[in-house]
Amino acid sequence: MKLRHALSACLLALLAGCSNSGGDEGDVGICLHSFEDEVLHIDQASGATTDAVIGEVLLSQFVVNDHAVPADDLVVSRHTNVTVEGDKLRCVVPCSFGLVEGDWQFVAEATGYAPTAQSVSAAYATFVGGCPSYDTDGTHVEILLDESGG
Repeated sequence: MKLRHALSACLLALLAGCSNSGGDEGDVGICLHSFEDEVLHIDQASGATTDAVIGEVLLSQFVVNDHAVPADDLVVSRHTNVTVEGDKLRCVVPCSFGLVEGDWQFVAEATGYAPTAQSVSAAYATFVGGCPSYDTDGTHVEILLDESGG
């Protein structure tokens, strides 16, 4: 919802223009919105029953707000401790990525753990409006992986 408000505000600002504080009186510039943080932060990964800390996970099969999203699209703008490996993201925990708020589903896997479905509601905690505007303070989560039977 915050993103929708930010985009609406920027659209109105683009239509009306913003005063250029560094230029001549009457100059009009573009009002920009930026993301000062990733929307999803994985702070810890651990075993569901053993609580063993997992230092590195592979993430795949991303669905954001009911739309499949290729892994490499999630790291175009901002990311930390994430690399793209084919259609997966390798996350060295802690890691962060993505800009789109909403309902996220993905699969996490690691050596000795079964691929485990994850579901996260990710949002920015802080929106600063005006011209320019920005979002910051993304969602921080811990993910749990099921231990493999073998």
